[in-house]
Amino acid sequence: MPEGRMRGLKIHFLETKNQGNAPSWPIVLIHGSGGNSGLWKKVMEGLSTEYRSLAIDLPGHGASQGESLKNVADTADFVSDFLESLNLQNVVLGGHSFGGAVVQTIALRQPRNLKAILLIGTGAKLRVLPEALEMMRKMAFGEIPPQFHPWGFAEKASPEVISEGEREWAKTGSLARYYDFVSCDRFDIVGEVERIRLPALIACGEEDRLTPVKYSQFLNQKIAGSKMEVIEGAGHLVMLENPQALSQAILRFLRGL
Repeated sequence: MPEGRMRGLKIHFLETKNQGNAPSWPIVLIHGSGGNSGLWKKVMEGLSTEYRSLAIDLPGHGASQGESLKNVADTADFVSDFLESLNLQNVVLGGHSFGGAVVQTIALRQPRNLKAILLIGTGAKLRVLPEALEMMRKMAFGEIPPQFHPWGFAEKASPEVISEGEREWAKTGSLARYYDFVSCDRFDIVGEVERIRLPALIACGEEDRLTPVKYSQFLNQKIAGSKMEVIEGAGHLVMLENPQALSQAILRFLRGL
């Protein structure tokens, strides 16, 4: 796994090369709450026939050093600095859930280096159930032991896929996960999202219980010219449940630009 230094921290990321001969825009992917770059690995493999792609471990997540950033705006600034540090231009910037909030923020405030955006299992507002947020707080501060809940998966997700999700979940500490959920709970750009002026693919799992299809439909209505894809048989963690369908949806979108 490659790594770089940013703000005095070692930051890890995954990278796959473009296996084709034609030049293409780099795809940069941002994980959701409590996640890490490994969640994108299968999707990146599917994209590698035509595109170079990178997926970052945000500070305090996965193998990256540091503490989790405390809000979406600060995380957006960090991702913008990451793109600049690697001199990436005409970036296709994608994010899942919390990562999608980060992408929307950059698209609104610092869009100059972006070619297009990918909004996956996310929304213009990401309110968290109070009961879930309180449980995350108790895990973060040691009041209850960390425990994995498969809310992010479709009801019929295979045990193997759920186990993969649990392994990735365990790579990030409970405190970072809690701060991510607090950031999601405070995120609300419902009144601003229509100002995004970039080509956008909006994708979600058909059985997403955390950011249901109506969230994506709202984004699709508000972002002019956006495309929407619903991935069959997948829940919130669509990149684990049906990575092939998601990577194909992304390729179709990018071929149309």
